[in-house]
Amino acid sequence: MSAARDQPPSSGFRGRMLGVLAVLVAVNALFVLALLWGFLVLIPTTVGFVFTAETAVLADLLRLPLSPLLCLVVVVGFLGAQVYYGYKRVLTGSTAGGGDGEHAVARTVRKLAMAADVPAPAVRVVDDAEPSCYTVGRVTDATIVVTTGLIDALDADELEAVLAHEVAHVANRDVTLMTVTTLCLEITERMYHEARLVRRAMTDWGSLTTRERFVLRFAAPLAALVYLLVAPVLWLFPRAAGWATRQLSHAREYAADAAAARLTGRPLALATALTELGDTTTAPETDLRLVKTCALCIVPAEPVTGNDTASLPTISRPAGAETRAAQITAWLDGKTPSAGETFDTHPPVERRVARLREIAAEVEGRG
Repeated sequence: MSAARDQPPSSGFRGRMLGVLAVLVAVNALFVLALLWGFLVLIPTTVGFVFTAETAVLADLLRLPLSPLLCLVVVVGFLGAQVYYGYKRVLTGSTAGGGDGEHAVARTVRKLAMAADVPAPAVRVVDDAEPSCYTVGRVTDATIVVTTGLIDALDADELEAVLAHEVAHVANRDVTLMTVTTLCLEITERMYHEARLVRRAMTDWGSLTTRERFVLRFAAPLAALVYLLVAPVLWLFPRAAGWATRQLSHAREYAADAAAARLTGRPLALATALTELGDTTTAPETDLRLVKTCALCIVPAEPVTGNDTASLPTISRPAGAETRAAQITAWLDGKTPSAGETFDTHPPVERRVARLREIAAEVEGRG
């Protein structure tokens, strides 16, 4: 396993991470400024022009909503809050407590982290029948969340390969960036959704919450102005954040697959794990608000819910290499090539499996 230390992520992956980071910072900065400008400049100026009919009033549209220094402070604070709170927010679906950290999964993660030369992430095993696994964290720490459904679905080698995939995310230093990127997507999508309240009221009144109906009852003119003026300004941001999420997610999954194959020396074990998870995991509906967890999972999956547990299912014995190879061939032969996943947060599973099979062939050729 020590070979993993000598093979850092490729320069292409590093370059993509830096590119996504630059886009993320720009999207966050422009998003905050757009919100401030929309509410503090655009709406007041428009209302003033309507009541005064003075074209000179429109010159105010060119000013900043706050002083440059204060704008910078707000943007930096917004980014810092995402880094700090994004870690906990993704974990809110499950409840901590009940795990002792000394079970087989935690021991395997510590062994893999030592081989990858990274601090061992915390491990949470959640009592949830949905097979799922993901890693979240900040700069200083990380947590791997594993469900009992995942442990029950995979054999010992497959489970180790999946855990190696998650440790690889820590080693590749993409965990914090992905956590913040998905939170940025959720925030921008939610704000655009809220800005379109009037439109949603006209098309589907029954879907509105009590709070939204209260706003329409007592602040309908303001809601209309927000829809007409602010919503068009915010339209671009969920799309830019979604693009950044997809670019990073696709690149980091391929990089983590390759790193996990090096860590364990068993690329076919990860390949069969992906086929199993790809066939049995339920992907979320196309609601971008669920992407905060979906994009972090090893394959697209519903958000994890449940309590931590130290009572693990029995881990089954691993299959032989020939059996795995035959299983992968049969699975790929039965698949129709696709351009991308329905939810579009991950590369197609069949492409990932095919790449892992190529890595296995290279390893066998060198052996």
